[in-house]
Order: sequence, then structure tokens, then C-alpha cells
Amino acid sequence: MPLKIKIAILLFGLAFAKAYSQETTPSSYSLSLEQAIEHGLENNYQSINAKRDVAKALKQKWETTATGLPQINGAIDYQNQLKQPVTPLPAELAGGTPGTFIPVVFGPRQNMTLTATLTQLIFDGSYIVALEASKTFLDFSENANNKTKLEVRKGIINAYGGVLLTEENIDIITKNRNTLEKNLNETTKIFENGLAEEEDVEQLQITLSQLDNQLNSAIRQREIALDMLKLALGIELSTPVTLTDDLEALTMRNIDPSVTEESLNMDKSVDYQIAYNYTQQRR
Repeated sequence: MPLKIKIAILLFGLAFAKAYSQETTPSSYSLSLEQAIEHGLENNYQSINAKRDVAKALKQKWETTATGLPQINGAIDYQNQLKQPVTPLPAELAGGTPGTFIPVVFGPRQNMTLTATLTQLIFDGSYIVALEASKTFLDFSENANNKTKLEVRKGIINAYGGVLLTEENIDIITKNRNTLEKNLNETTKIFENGLAEEEDVEQLQITLSQLDNQLNSAIRQREIALDMLKLALGIELSTPVTLTDDLEALTMRNIDPSVTEESLNMDKSVDYQIAYNYTQQRR
């Protein structure tokens, strides 16, 4: 194949892959808290690795189990004798002239044999230990996956709430700045008419400058908090993300007085289950 054709095929493949990635990856996101949690559990890097560990443990369990199941091994042997061995026999055995020999070929030119062997493990202590270990390892991987989901969920909630807090802070500072700027303009006019001190105007100007610095700092904090949220969600930092929930709605939605009335059950704790898996592995 000519080099130009290879280059053209390569460029076409790269263009197709880029177009496909652009079609499958959204250019922006608009997420509520529940949507953000759902997206993060599917695309967070820690969550993906935990799922892979569970799949690996499940595969290892089945591989260990399969070694104790009946095993059937088959083999096919094919022979093609391009030059068959010839054995000379006395010709008088076939009614020929005594003292002479005739060439005789024994066996077919082509030969094929098929063999099958069935084996069954009756008892092996190491197999039982390995099977129990694989089951315990699978339980540990599943519990670790559940713990990772809880940690990812907690991280997303904290990051989502952090963005909302910075937005609320920006809103409060902006309102205070607008009010202070209005007071500064009024005080300046009063000072120009000789009814106020210059010190009052300067004090308001200093306070306004401080609020401008606070506003710029709050805006930078919001950008950092939004980048932290994108990392928790497994989204590219350059992708725009809009949050559809607000602090007040989330607070009213998640207040549950019955939580304080529930009794603590250690068996349902993921950390307790993981610790129990450790004890099982060390037996």
C-alpha cells in the first residue's frame, strides 16, 4: 500500500475518533445534587477502579471454583506419512517365485486419532482453602466498593455544597458592595455641598476597596470549588458546569429529624464489615 494512502487512512481515522468523542461527551452540564451524585458514581476515577477490583475478584473466584469442577481435555492427532515404510516379504507367501521378495506397505497413509479425558477433583484441602479465600476476597472487594461509593458521594456533596456556599458569599458581598457604593455616592455629594467631612468619604472608599478585594477573592474561591467538584465528578476542568439546586432547597429537602432516633447498628457499617473481612482472611 502506498505511503500516501496510509497517511490518508490514518488522518481519516483520527478525524473520525475526534468527531465521535465530541458526539459522546457533552459540551456542558446542568446538574442537580442527585444528578451530580449519579454522574460521579459512574465516572469518578476511584469509583471506576473499585468496580474493576470487584470484577477482578469475581473473576478470580470463578477461576478458583472452576479448578474443582469436572475437567474434560481433548486432543486430536493427525499423521500424514509422505513416504510410507516398505517391508519386503518373500514372494512365495503371495504365490510368487521362491527366492524373490515383494514390497509390502503396512498401515494407512493418513491417520487421525481423537482422545478425550475426564478428570474430577474428589478432595483437596488446598482447594477448599483457596475457594474460601476467594469468597472472602470478593466480599472484601464489594465492601471496599461500597465504602468508595460512600466516600465519593460524601466528596460530591461537600464539593457541591462548597460551590453553593461560595456563590452565596459572592451574592452577599455583591449586595453589600452595591449598598456601600450607593452610600459613597450620596456621601460624596453631601461632602461637595459642605455638609459632610472628607474623612467620611475616605472611610467609605477604603471599605469599598476592601469589599472589592473580598469579592475578587470569593470569585476565585468559587472557581477553585467548581474545579474540585469537576474532579469529583470525573469531568474535564474546561467543561462548563451549572448547578440547578440552591442551599435553601437542599437544606429543607434533607432535614430528617428521625435520624437522631435511629439506633446504631454496627453490622451495617462498611468499616465494620471490612474489618471483619480482614479477620476472615487471617484465619
